[in-house]
Amino acid sequence: MHYSNYQTCAVRPQIPLSEWDILSSLPTALVILNAQGRIVWLNPSAEEMLGYGLLDSLWLDVIQKAFVPRDDDGHEVSLADGRRVHVAISSLDSLPGILITLTDITASRDYEKAKENDKRLVSIGTMTAQLAHQIRTPLASAMLYSEHLSTLPNLDNRSQTWIRRLQECHASIEQQIQDLLLFARGTSIEPKWVNMDLWCTQLIQRAQPYVESYSALFKVHNHLMHKEGFIHGESLIGVVLNLIINSLQSEAIEIDLTLASMDDSGIQISVEDNGTGMTEEVKTQAFSPFYTTKAQGTGLGLAVVFAVVKAHGGTVSLESEKGIGTQVNLYLPGRNKVLGT
Repeated sequence: MHYSNYQTCAVRPQIPLSEWDILSSLPTALVILNAQGRIVWLNPSAEEMLGYGLLDSLWLDVIQKAFVPRDDDGHEVSLADGRRVHVAISSLDSLPGILITLTDITASRDYEKAKENDKRLVSIGTMTAQLAHQIRTPLASAMLYSEHLSTLPNLDNRSQTWIRRLQECHASIEQQIQDLLLFARGTSIEPKWVNMDLWCTQLIQRAQPYVESYSALFKVHNHLMHKEGFIHGESLIGVVLNLIINSLQSEAIEIDLTLASMDDSGIQISVEDNGTGMTEEVKTQAFSPFYTTKAQGTGLGLAVVFAVVKAHGGTVSLESEKGIGTQVNLYLPGRNKVLGT
């Protein structure tokens, strides 16, 4: 393919029309630079990928604006909008300058990541089942001994409180095992009618040590119109605790928990904080398994939240703004919708 000259302007290269049509319709982005490193031609796919009005721009300036390298880029490069592209550079045979080819491989990267996550989920399901048996054996012994302690005569109120808290911790560990099994293997839960005032009291008691350790303010707003909710109490306490801990770890100094009634005895639970908030990229992947922004995070916390709420027949929504805070809303249907009647 030969063309005698190209200038720094929006002029169609002097090539046959059929070849021009082919280059213009290619999904691959093509950019031609002259010897000074300025863009002298690019096809529509390149304009869509990098921006419009780039003729005569220095390629180095385009790199600064359009590309945002990530730690996990590997052999690809990330664009500012999050897409991953493969970049190939080749020289022009008959003219001074280079041809840059950019191929969008975002879909293939996402597919590979999904396949890898599926493999990890299978492994976690197997491992969780094995660990559940190993953990439950000593846990059952601990629960038995704590039950014996609670029956000792002449226990003062302080000792009774400690033993009760210890039993609650044992129940929490057992429920966390169940939640992991629910997430990894898709097991079901059995909601039942629960006194929501008592549920709130238990949640506050379990959350208080975490809140106090971070010197944060925790406020509960109970606007429920019904005394009972059709939920799996222990799983839901674990879910809300998970959200509270996430808020504390995101530097929140104030956390608001709001409970409100919905139609058909449904419940809405909202956890709102004034922490660091999330970027748009983090928000879109927040509930994806194994996605985490924490150095020691597993990426399973919000994924388990989603799994537990889904097992209730409910939905989850997330609102967050960087530097402002985050709000997670759990929508739990009433008994009729859960049972499908």
